[in-house]
Amino acid sequence: MGNFFNNGQRMPNIFERARAYEDGNEGCVQQQRPKTNVVVNSTREWYGKNSTVSTFIATAYDEQGNKIDSMKGYLLEPHVNYDSAKIANSDKAIMYGTYNVVSKAELEKRINKQRRERGEKDVNLRFDWYVDNVPGRSGIAIHGGKNGDHTSGCLLPGDTLEYNEDAQDYTIKNSPLKKNELFNFFKQYGGNGIKINIDFK
Repeated sequence: MGNFFNNGQRMPNIFERARAYEDGNEGCVQQQRPKTNVVVNSTREWYGKNSTVSTFIATAYDEQGNKIDSMKGYLLEPHVNYDSAKIANSDKAIMYGTYNVVSKAELEKRINKQRRERGEKDVNLRFDWYVDNVPGRSGIAIHGGKNGDHTSGCLLPGDTLEYNEDAQDYTIKNSPLKKNELFNFFKQYGGNGIKINIDFK
């Protein structure tokens, strides 16, 4: 019994179909997952005693530059002081600009390759996604939290912004949910790269 379509082309066998399905191709051997990328545009708008809050829009694009999906929210950072933004351990928001966002696995691979060349032990990074190549700073991650005490430079996603008049500071709400939404967006659409543009008003 032949394994062919009527037009003479061979049908993929069960192992080929299984491999294609695992690769996200829904059982089609010839189909490839589309190459998409993500751009996060973040604008700093609110400044508290110990925090800086931005609105962000994450947009997914196909290879032709067409918008295919988007999501939005808030990002909380520590207080802004651009004189200290490039100083390690300054506990201030990072310098505005455009950065790559990389996964923990990608960054660990690069760091540990360098460490092995120096005869040092591998490191295990704590968070899932990092803002890469920040001038003067390292370990700038995107992770959960609610106020300036929970970050020394990292970006904390949330879906609601609140201002405390007594503390003269901001907090964000539902950070774990918004973080998971953003990370799933990265995983779904960021295969061809993720960038974040940090700007200010």
